[in-house]
Amino acid sequence: MKISLKVGNQDAASIKQEELRLLDRDIVACSRGDWEAKNRLFKTFMPLFLSLARKRSQENARINQYVEAGKTGLLSACKKYKPSMGADRFQIFALDFIEKGMTVIDHPRGFFARLFGR
Repeated sequence: MKISLKVGNQDAASIKQEELRLLDRDIVACSRGDWEAKNRLFKTFMPLFLSLARKRSQENARINQYVEAGKTGLLSACKKYKPSMGADRFQIFALDFIEKGMTVIDHPRGFFARLFGR
């Protein structure tokens, strides 16, 4: 009797495909308002939120503000996501929304108020 050496193991490509399929499912569910999908997305993107926040500040209170702003940006990206885009591109797409959300913390006033000093 021969025993396969790959019992229960998947190759890296199929694991990546499964992760992208789950990410796509969570993004679509999040845009519909599914709280559990939002939590899974927040957990997935938490290392990114923390990395970006720590680059901006060393204060814990400020880092928490940046993380919350990043979560808001991620939710905005979910609402604008189109499944035809693909989950592999979503991470780069969402990064722009996350960065914009965090920038609002640094510059709470509008563009024209900053431009004209009001």
